[in-house]
Amino acid sequence: MHTCIKNYLGLFVLTVLIYGCSEPQKESAIDPDSSTKNAVYVSSEQGEQWNVLGVKITGKVLSDQTNGEYSVIITETPANSGPPMHVHENEDELFYVLKGNFMFTCGDEKIELNQGDMLRLPKGIPHNFVNIDSTTGITMNTITPGGFEHFFEEISNASENKKLTKSEIDSIAQRYGVSFTETL
Repeated sequence: MHTCIKNYLGLFVLTVLIYGCSEPQKESAIDPDSSTKNAVYVSSEQGEQWNVLGVKITGKVLSDQTNGEYSVIITETPANSGPPMHVHENEDELFYVLKGNFMFTCGDEKIELNQGDMLRLPKGIPHNFVNIDSTTGITMNTITPGGFEHFFEEISNASENKKLTKSEIDSIAQRYGVSFTETL
């Protein structure tokens, strides 16, 4: 009897380890037969490209491809540069460093990110970053909800043939729920 209880206990523990100990899962709203219909493949050469005040930004996955849930961009930031301190009213951001070293300021905190590091910034936190390397640094940013890529597109298009004034940049930023807390 004792051996039988040990065997059942062992099977129970093994089952919990394999299957977990969570509540029963609700039926998924995703139709398994259509799950690949919304897959988005973007080759390394593809993506919308914008020049945003000297920074090359490539929109890899745009909000219209994700039902507005998120967008993914690649940002190539020259040495010793980055955006001024700013606040997003609507978007959370996730930064993943693909190349280089960056110093992020998040509120009053400074955080150094190196290749392979990641940082999540919730909306409402004043932040900026500077590429502290001597060469161009590259980050991959996931922005949620999606749609903020239109800010980059609008700034890029507006600055194509002229240098934008601070007032013009602020006006565009305001439409996207961004405010700058330091001078551009």
